[in-house]
Amino acid sequence: MLWLYLHFPNLQLDALLAQAQGEEIAPLVVLDQHSHNIVQLSAKAAATGITLNMGLGTAAALAQDLQVVPYVPRITEDKLHEIAEVLYLSTSDISFFAPQGLLLRIHNMLRLYGDLSTYWQVLKNQLAPLKLTYHYATGHSPLAANILAKKGWNTISDDFELLRRSIAQCQLSETDIAPKTQQQLMRVGVRNVQDLLRISFADMAKRFDISLVNYLGRLSGEFKHPIEFYHPPEVFKRYMELLFDVDNSQFLQGPLGHVLKVLEQFLKLRDRLTQSLIIQFYQRDHEHIEWTVGSQQGEYLASRWHALIAIKLEQLKLDSAVYAISLTTGKTQIRSPDKGDLFSAKKGSLSRLQLVSLLQAKLGEQAVVSPAINNDFRPEHAASYHSPAVAKELNHDMSPMLQAMRPSFLLSPPQPLREKVTVLYGPERLNTGWWDSRPVIRDYYIAHNEQGQWYWVFKGPDGDWHLHGVFS
Repeated sequence: MLWLYLHFPNLQLDALLAQAQGEEIAPLVVLDQHSHNIVQLSAKAAATGITLNMGLGTAAALAQDLQVVPYVPRITEDKLHEIAEVLYLSTSDISFFAPQGLLLRIHNMLRLYGDLSTYWQVLKNQLAPLKLTYHYATGHSPLAANILAKKGWNTISDDFELLRRSIAQCQLSETDIAPKTQQQLMRVGVRNVQDLLRISFADMAKRFDISLVNYLGRLSGEFKHPIEFYHPPEVFKRYMELLFDVDNSQFLQGPLGHVLKVLEQFLKLRDRLTQSLIIQFYQRDHEHIEWTVGSQQGEYLASRWHALIAIKLEQLKLDSAVYAISLTTGKTQIRSPDKGDLFSAKKGSLSRLQLVSLLQAKLGEQAVVSPAINNDFRPEHAASYHSPAVAKELNHDMSPMLQAMRPSFLLSPPQPLREKVTVLYGPERLNTGWWDSRPVIRDYYIAHNEQGQWYWVFKGPDGDWHLHGVFS
């Protein structure tokens, strides 16, 4: 069996630097708020003499313009899931080694790719656009690959003798053995993994805790290592801590654009669309703001979503600076190809539903409505206004028999007919509405006047004639 371990020591730092998009920024460090030590640092910070595990006071003395960001485990976790989603396109068996590593079972993938070098080249090509700092190593067991990668071995090999020699040369301090147990081992002359492997499991169980026996058995590959493999999620969800606080809503377009590109990749790979995005803006000392941005047609392209969000950002009023954003998709649906008429001329780049989405983003969802046909013959109640989605369903379910010949323009209320007309069609008798105390008893006719205008007129029970509508 062959395993590959990828170790990402600077996931939060890499996520922050990705927002800079090549811009010059001050020396940047990530600080552990419990120990007050540096746990991640940029190349600029390292150039000033700052090192890992250095205290904040010493680091600040070395770099006067030092930018300090607190360590947030959620950012690291989200970034690790993003990497797993990308790698899942090329390799099937991925497992999380929290908080900074991914384990890949690769011996079963070599049949697909032919050899190890080809497989590794594919993985590197997928990792390259993410611009991550990582170390890697193969091993004959998950723990062996883990130790060699965190050591920075950076070697891909299926030579099992080389892998065994390399893991045997590792010091105890490079393993995950508890520090107290390491001290006990060093007292009896055990300095490295090779010395440890010379001790039989029976002797080790007599002198040390059973957890050390299990660890060594998994390291050597003699004990089975329980692994839970990753399954890609159905819903996209991302949380992004901003590089600096933003108090101007227009400056949020950059970070949102970065997340939308990841969303596009997520939906494109699954051949799906989403009709809504839930966006949250986290403000300092204030309640976070939650938005729902909708698309009637359903979209996956980052550019389309960015256009809708940009319109809504113009209306956003911040109570205080935003330090983080999150984006979650609503329900997703399978993407079907656009249907067009081969012989119809091009009518524009926007479909009807895309136009509706733009209007809703600009004016608000309640301001955009569409007419729908009701199951009622009374002209005053034959149509009503609903949201575009509801109106589409109502019109789809309505029988064509109810769509009688009606004018486009109705007078409200009907006006007395005061000119001479010629009746061409009718009568159409309506005697309905008795059940809701709004009865209608009328005989409708289609007629035209001397100027050639087409009218919709009716005669009531009292014999009076009224003009109710004009045909376009």
